[in-house]
Amino acid sequence: MTASAGAWYRVGTVNVVGGSQSIVGVDTNWQNDVIAIAIGDIFTLDAKTWYEVTAVNSDTSITLDRGFEGSTGQDKSYAILRNTSGTILTRIAGQVSVQFNQKQLFLDELRTWLNSDNATEELTDSHGLKQSLKTPSQMVRDHDSKLAELDAIHPYPYAMRKVEFEANRAANNEKFAASGFVHFGKSFSPQTTYYVNEGLWCKADNTAYTDKMMMGWGVEGQLKGDSKTNFPEINIAGVNFKLLKISNNILSGDTSVIKFPPAEDGTRTYDSETGNSVTHSTPAIAFASETDTNKVVTERVDMWGFEAFLREIHDGDPFVYKNGLIQSQSANIDGVTTVTDNVRPDTYFAWYEGDTTSTGKGVNWQTATEAQRTAIASNPENNIYFDDETGKFYQWCVRGRSFAGAGNGDWTSLESNGSPGQGNALNFEYYSNRKLVYPIGDEDNDVAYTSRLSSSFQSLTYLDYNGNPNSGRGVFSTQDNKVHFLVCGTVNRLNQGAYHPSHNPMGAASTVSADGNGNVVGSYWHTGHSLPIPDKSQCFNNQPYGAANAVAGSYDNTGSLKSVSANKSGRPDGRFYDAIYASGQGGVCRDIRYSAWGLTPNDFAEADLRVKSGGFRGREALPFSIPVVAGESTQTTYLSFGDEKPEWWDDELLGSGATKNKNLSDMFLINQGTGETLYVAKSGYSEVSSLGWYFRLSKTQYEFDGLFHGLSPNKVLILQTKGDDSLYKTPSIAYEYTHTEVIGDPANILQCDDLKDGWVGSWNPKIPDGTGDRFPITRKVISASDDVCYYSSDLGASWLSTPSAFNLIETSNSVAHPAIFNTGSIIVYQFRSRTKLTKDSGNSKVYGGEKGLGLVFSSMNYIGNSASALNYSLTGKVPIESPAISRIGEQSQNLLSNSLRPLTGELYGANISVGETTHPPLMLSETQFNSPAFKALNYSVEKNQQGFINYAYTELKYDTDWGDDGKIHIADNQSTRIDDNGNTVLYGTARIVEPLGWIKNEK
Repeated sequence: MTASAGAWYRVGTVNVVGGSQSIVGVDTNWQNDVIAIAIGDIFTLDAKTWYEVTAVNSDTSITLDRGFEGSTGQDKSYAILRNTSGTILTRIAGQVSVQFNQKQLFLDELRTWLNSDNATEELTDSHGLKQSLKTPSQMVRDHDSKLAELDAIHPYPYAMRKVEFEANRAANNEKFAASGFVHFGKSFSPQTTYYVNEGLWCKADNTAYTDKMMMGWGVEGQLKGDSKTNFPEINIAGVNFKLLKISNNILSGDTSVIKFPPAEDGTRTYDSETGNSVTHSTPAIAFASETDTNKVVTERVDMWGFEAFLREIHDGDPFVYKNGLIQSQSANIDGVTTVTDNVRPDTYFAWYEGDTTSTGKGVNWQTATEAQRTAIASNPENNIYFDDETGKFYQWCVRGRSFAGAGNGDWTSLESNGSPGQGNALNFEYYSNRKLVYPIGDEDNDVAYTSRLSSSFQSLTYLDYNGNPNSGRGVFSTQDNKVHFLVCGTVNRLNQGAYHPSHNPMGAASTVSADGNGNVVGSYWHTGHSLPIPDKSQCFNNQPYGAANAVAGSYDNTGSLKSVSANKSGRPDGRFYDAIYASGQGGVCRDIRYSAWGLTPNDFAEADLRVKSGGFRGREALPFSIPVVAGESTQTTYLSFGDEKPEWWDDELLGSGATKNKNLSDMFLINQGTGETLYVAKSGYSEVSSLGWYFRLSKTQYEFDGLFHGLSPNKVLILQTKGDDSLYKTPSIAYEYTHTEVIGDPANILQCDDLKDGWVGSWNPKIPDGTGDRFPITRKVISASDDVCYYSSDLGASWLSTPSAFNLIETSNSVAHPAIFNTGSIIVYQFRSRTKLTKDSGNSKVYGGEKGLGLVFSSMNYIGNSASALNYSLTGKVPIESPAISRIGEQSQNLLSNSLRPLTGELYGANISVGETTHPPLMLSETQFNSPAFKALNYSVEKNQQGFINYAYTELKYDTDWGDDGKIHIADNQSTRIDDNGNTVLYGTARIVEPLGWIKNEK
């Protein structure tokens, strides 16, 4: 063995002074035989910060190339030195030179010394005395012995140790409020990009991006957003991951790609009673398999996020990955070329069950050179550490995962907050615990769900570990804390069936018809088609269009399969089933990429401005409307339908007996003759008083005197849910979406095959009469440029389109019936609208006390970037006032006083014992168009360690003046009161539908 390789050895303890270049030894003489320190050697204390020796001052003192970067310390630590190849040879040659200078050695004596394997040989000095001198061979042996001793104490000095890694995790858990996004990254800026929120974007009109979304962008001049970094960085249970080039083989640069499962094609059923999901060979078989609990999945909501896990690096799992990202497509890790992992199966890297295209690139650690290992492990961003106790290397890794909703409708348990424990599990159906998300970790299995509840199964639950209140917040974790899942959001998915406003509102394909030459062409639900659509199953008989990919198939009028061109949608909004949109149907619903940093007062203030300026996304389960026949009843509080159950009656939705009556206070009946609204308190079947099948009406909310005027036998009304928490599982959507509003006499609608089973949307009480009268639309119209209108004069036997005749005026949120809309007509109007920003809430403790109270804001303006969306969300009224420089349409005012109760921290509204919450007189100008208006006080709220904004609001009506008393009246949810002009107005408390983020526990 030669000394030319250079090696490490330990030489004893030293004293150091921060910033000083001088190092003083304490308990050793460094000038000791061949391993004595020399200029050019490398010095370190922590195996991470390296210095070059520039001078050897004495047996105990050396000088470094720069000031010591650590802190001052006495007997600081053992010094570790590395003899470079040059210094080892220099020492050997130096000792030989000394001997030659002292005495002319006999050539044979020198030759013996140099070639001897003995420990020492005698050489004659200049005085003729024999001196025993260690041989070069022994010097090398001593050197190797010291190296082995050092390796035994501190092997792989370039690697981070487990204790240091865990210390960094603990520090992160103290620094951050929860697991979440440290930075969100930027977005791609060109106009063809659709933005969700900071750093998350999609390109729904590009065939290369089907079933995908993107995160981050790095090209200067094409950046959009305020993030401090171009690419996202997340913290999961104290481990930081920089998200670069995950699953990205379609874009240049380090952008990450989020992948989703393919859209439903009508062949899969899900049984909510058993939790069984079955994929059938054809849609026809699937629909034939439907029962009361087993339904074909057509209204699916997908969830996505990141799973972090600890893995041991060994021969059976030898690869390491850039930044710990197992789906990374990066070409190198710190200069070391990567290759596709050929050891683990595709399931290990899968985004979703069945994904085979996400295998990542990495470096085989077991075959990597020491230099390559040093380069990779020396970078802490790769999350690799060495455990001295086990003698093994480990890497914290992360994989992106997405989940097709098990059945129809929203997920029930996505929030990792509240009380930690086994009951708070990541679950599609919380109450049944049949669809728990399966943690993969370092396994190969890509099963999405499990119903196993045995003690051996590690479910993902919200935990609080290590005694740190911030440690488990924000993620779902296994009991052993080796797997953690960060939920990032949900996507509302379209299906591959034909679009129909009633039978398949989430469909994307068109129907089919034959042209004059017998060729198959795409049609819409309202045009003539060769295949009728009497129910949902027929929407999946053929799937000719609706895909953003290249080619799809269609059945022609002879039943044979033909290829047709793509880029054709059967939807009014032109959307495709295999694209991901920023909002609405087929788009992102919940974006719950919360920041890892704790919320500040400024965060609450900025969020309030987003709510009032239209920048807050909101979320809503859209109403479902259905015509009903109200039978004759002797009791004014009931609407009965006789002993025979109506065909449209849904036992799960409406109840099926006196013992199973549902509380349906989220549904209401509308009397189109009087405009009265009656809330349904109970429904079901009764054997008493000959009610039969009935609705019981409630006189709570709105104005209602207990009588339903104008009710006659068999009068047809509209039953309409409010959407939120409705038993009819319409999936939630967010931000801008396509709204369906049906106009027509309910008696006629009940005879229309296309609408008699109900529709997702609203009903407008204006009955067509051919007069051309202008009337309001029930929801806020975002744009008048992309609305569509279809009408029928023969109860739906045929439909005509008239987009221009509807004469929509956005400023007044109204339309005019043309003369062709005669009595008996049915009109389907579809337009772009906005989801609600808030939902009813109880009065809550003000977070931050008086500092958490905001301003009194009032508004009557209609424009989209004003508070019109908040006005509708709070009061259900659409403002129509045009902004003008000479008129005050919006204003903010400071409070004059507040009624905060010291004991509870809540605003008090029961009496004036603690004062009242007051403000200066409103300065809103007179309304020119009788516009609805409102005022609201915003205040900060904490719930389950997350921040929200509450609004204590009051509806404003103009009658000579606004009739306002200058007070903020407090009430849970929504109620009515009389204003100063004698008008009945709504007032109450509402809360934004999504949390703003996490509140850091500083205690």
